[in-house]
Amino acid sequence: MITKVPEPMRYPRLFSPLSLGGLELPNRIVMAPMGTHYADLQHRVTDRLIAYHVARARGGTGLNIVEHTAVHPLGLTAPRMLAILDDTYIDGFRRLADAVHEAGGRIALQLQHGGRQASVQVIGQETLSPSAVPTGRDGRLPREMTVREIREAVEAFGEGARRARQAGLDGVEVHMAHGYLGCSFLSPHLNRRTDAYGGDLRKRTRFAAEVIAAIRKRCGQDFPVWCRVSAEEYVPGGMTPEMMQQVAVLLQGYGYCAIHVSAGIGETSSYASAPFLMPQGHLLPLAAAVARVVSVPVIGVGNLRTPARAEEALSAGQCHLVALGRALLADPEWANKARQGRERDIITCVQCNLGCLGKARDPEAGCECVTNPTTGHEAEWEDDALPPAEPRRKVLVIGGGPAGMTAAAVAARRGHEVTLWEQRPTLGGRLADLVCADRSGAFADLLGSMVGALDASGVQVLWQQKADWETIAAAAPDVVVIATGSRPATARESVVGGISGTVVDVLDCLQNPQRPLSHVVTILGAGESGCLAALHLARRGHEVTLLEREPLVGPRMAAGVQHFVARQLADLGVKVYTACEVLSVAEGTVTVRGSEGVLRSLPAGSVVLALGHRSQQGPAPEAAPPGLQVYSIGDCVEARTLHHAIWEGAQIGRTV
Repeated sequence: MITKVPEPMRYPRLFSPLSLGGLELPNRIVMAPMGTHYADLQHRVTDRLIAYHVARARGGTGLNIVEHTAVHPLGLTAPRMLAILDDTYIDGFRRLADAVHEAGGRIALQLQHGGRQASVQVIGQETLSPSAVPTGRDGRLPREMTVREIREAVEAFGEGARRARQAGLDGVEVHMAHGYLGCSFLSPHLNRRTDAYGGDLRKRTRFAAEVIAAIRKRCGQDFPVWCRVSAEEYVPGGMTPEMMQQVAVLLQGYGYCAIHVSAGIGETSSYASAPFLMPQGHLLPLAAAVARVVSVPVIGVGNLRTPARAEEALSAGQCHLVALGRALLADPEWANKARQGRERDIITCVQCNLGCLGKARDPEAGCECVTNPTTGHEAEWEDDALPPAEPRRKVLVIGGGPAGMTAAAVAARRGHEVTLWEQRPTLGGRLADLVCADRSGAFADLLGSMVGALDASGVQVLWQQKADWETIAAAAPDVVVIATGSRPATARESVVGGISGTVVDVLDCLQNPQRPLSHVVTILGAGESGCLAALHLARRGHEVTLLEREPLVGPRMAAGVQHFVARQLADLGVKVYTACEVLSVAEGTVTVRGSEGVLRSLPAGSVVLALGHRSQQGPAPEAAPPGLQVYSIGDCVEARTLHHAIWEGAQIGRTV
């Protein structure tokens, strides 16, 4: 008899157990704490928050860390921020803990006081901080805390931990990162006190020491307590990795059982959730620096989205656990799929920050995800609760961009007979265009997973199909979903005086890197594709000028993405003119009018058009045969973001 030897696990470090302060974890995958705005207006746990965490626990995550939770009324940073202000909050957290445990997970709570970054509108008074250092976000000046107020905050952390333990949570993380109160005490930039809570490094860690002492007094020695820190603040006079190494040794000595290493303060918060322009694991060197000097586990974080990169970080000793944030927003089943060798099925986070941080689709909706419309809607949109197709109908989707692909896959999973027509020889629409502009590979991974979802759901794809009502009627569908997307805007639509001479479309420029261009290149339009083209050409040695009608580059990008785009453009010497109107391009010169009304002539060189998109109308719904159900979704309704396209595709796929 031949015994089959099991294949070795692909990610042995990622799926090895670890003890975190006595809490036994089945793997090294941690769900990073991320603000969701799912709490109610009394800052309490909701069913929506519970369903969101249960999905990640069922998905195989080793530990869920619940988002920053206010321990004091003056620490609230948003109207729907989670809080644990008194004992009446315990029952809500008990429901959350019980649900996660029932799903097979482990759950901890991040305790926080907003300090200088609390919301004046929410707390109703001035904010508090160790020192009166203005906040870079709005120039607001916090008030320096008195010793009595410091001790009150310390006690609030202790009481928050007690309530968390009483509710059945498995541990707490003390938030001492990102410019909030705990971070402000550690930071030499934010803490300029001269009393026992400021000055030398040990005094600046006194607050941290007193917080864990207050927790131990209430919760005992066996309750896991760790902290999150910013090892680099990216401001003059701020925390540095070398300084954090010294701080970490002290924090370990005070009794923190692990150190979760992040970066940034409020003014530089974009580093903590950096976009696709930054490499995977960009903050891991900070974790590695801390790991070299402490013996407790170190949690690393920073743009991690693939199991291979997470395994590499663990194997190299950069950290002992990996914290996934946006990757778990995109796919709650990330851990299960990685363990089962189904990496290609992982729904990819493209690190665009539109749905989670930017809330681009609906500012009131709370945290969502561009690539996974189920995020934040787990209670009503569970995959195993898709409404069955009753009756089963023939659904024709016209257009294979993100909206059409999503609608087709979801409708087919429900049991409909779905056919998708695509006029181009490839799927993806504007998403396929982004693939050629993105060096990170994230958009390519997303497109691959969407194509895979179509295949798995049994959608029939017919290529280079031109749709009119005659051909549609011949196919005899019951339902038609029009998702014909958008097309690039032309110079005639955007440039007042038009353009004479040869111009290059931005996508042609990106898709054909060997296309001859002059040394001087002028790009009209600083949207996502225009900015990426400018970076691409500047790296190849071109002298690039970027012109944009809006006041900022990347007007539809999330703020954090804008920051990195602007920084990289400046580093590469790209000349950027915003708030300017292009009047004409002729005889090697581009004429623009600035916001002050002044005309300026600039050398044009090769001209690249990146003027945005316009809706591309498909068959007119009003001309449809009688009795045929017709829906229009995505960019053909209005040229918007990838978030809108995928969301509307999922919505219509669930309802047809």
